[in-house]
Amino acid sequence: MVKIVADDAAVYKLDGKKAVPWILFVMFFGVLNETVFNISTPKVAAQYDLSSTGVSWIITVFFITFGIGTVVYGKLADMYSVRSLIANGLVIYALGALVGFLMQQWYAAVIIGRAIQGVGASAIPALIMIVTARYFTPSDRSKLFGILASTSSFAIGIGPVVGGIISAYIHWSALFLLSLIPLLSIPFFLRKFPVEVRRAGSMDIPGLLMLAVSVTSFVIWFTDPSWLLLLLGIAALGAFIWRIRTAAEPFIQPELFRSRSYRTGLLAGTLLFVVMTGMPFVLPLFLSGVHGFNTDRIGLMLFPGSISAVVFGTLAGRLAARKGANYVAYIGLLLVGAALLGVMFMMTQWIWYIAFMLIPLYIGFAFVQTGLYDKLAQVIPLELMGVGMGLFGLVSQISGAFGTAAIAQVLNKEWLGLSIVPMFDLGASTAYWNLLIGFIVLIILAWLLYRLAFGYKRDVS
Repeated sequence: MVKIVADDAAVYKLDGKKAVPWILFVMFFGVLNETVFNISTPKVAAQYDLSSTGVSWIITVFFITFGIGTVVYGKLADMYSVRSLIANGLVIYALGALVGFLMQQWYAAVIIGRAIQGVGASAIPALIMIVTARYFTPSDRSKLFGILASTSSFAIGIGPVVGGIISAYIHWSALFLLSLIPLLSIPFFLRKFPVEVRRAGSMDIPGLLMLAVSVTSFVIWFTDPSWLLLLLGIAALGAFIWRIRTAAEPFIQPELFRSRSYRTGLLAGTLLFVVMTGMPFVLPLFLSGVHGFNTDRIGLMLFPGSISAVVFGTLAGRLAARKGANYVAYIGLLLVGAALLGVMFMMTQWIWYIAFMLIPLYIGFAFVQTGLYDKLAQVIPLELMGVGMGLFGLVSQISGAFGTAAIAQVLNKEWLGLSIVPMFDLGASTAYWNLLIGFIVLIILAWLLYRLAFGYKRDVS
């Protein structure tokens, strides 16, 4: 039994052995939808006769509602029982799936279904991270963060493979039905998770709307640049900052940002997630556009890295519990940097070498995530744990969306067609070489920011 504290007045118990499998179950299916539709977009475009911009909305709208929903559920978790919020989120997730599947003859309905899915799916990683940070002991928390990081990495990596198989042999719309599977977990959460008392606080709707307008404007601006959207995003962000500084009960309490460790940790996470989402986006384009690989071969190359994250993510959690989160995070950053260098220098040689280099890359991602989540959980005040972890979830989602959109713009406009290192004549691979250099720079900056936020010494979680 794992002892958990939900508030100052009540102490509950949670059977960790029974809870963890269900937690991992819903985490997998919640994160899976981030990438499961990626490979099916050509078939969606062909069915509805859409341009690349039009079909991208099936991905973009999910990221927008998923990112905003993450911080909303985090805020709600500071006031309401987590068990009810998870159950409601899973029902909304399934509702969106039914709308998209049953009304697939209209593309507008598919987009609405994906938006509803994003709202429901955002409850899963947001609340699971909060449960782990708030209720588990430091040792158990570190181990579980490692398992969750590996599960998340595996779901992101396996999503395109699952999506490709279902789209090829059934129909792309059947991907919606995957969101019905997590409904099986609702009875467990309602029976076994504690009933928490209502805590003080209220939802700042004006602040939420300002944040939503800002995030949506910036995401759309990255996919379809417009000065009007950029100005709207900046104005909404300015209004949101003013709101949280002046409102009696703001959507995000300003004292959360008074911690230098939290602020800097958010910045480090932003850079990290740009690389984490950028590499799975760039590699299929490189393998397809430069080497002519089909989706089956691309999926085969990505699979070893995804599987390795499952095994070694668990190891990261154990190491974090024994030697501290810093130890795990710095190993992860080293592995990611080394793997990027390996891919960069061998990308024009034996192409299957990349598949081997993806193993340390995904292991490194799992290690860094474990360390970063663990350290953030240590610096966020308990009463702000929900919104603090939720905001980090929003940052991770939106930075991934920004990074992917920016990379697409760079490749489409051929801004990196000239080699940054003139001594190498890489031909069609030049732009991808330069992007990898950019990723390495981001990892170095993330390392510097992490060190500034949490120090260098080994710590005990």
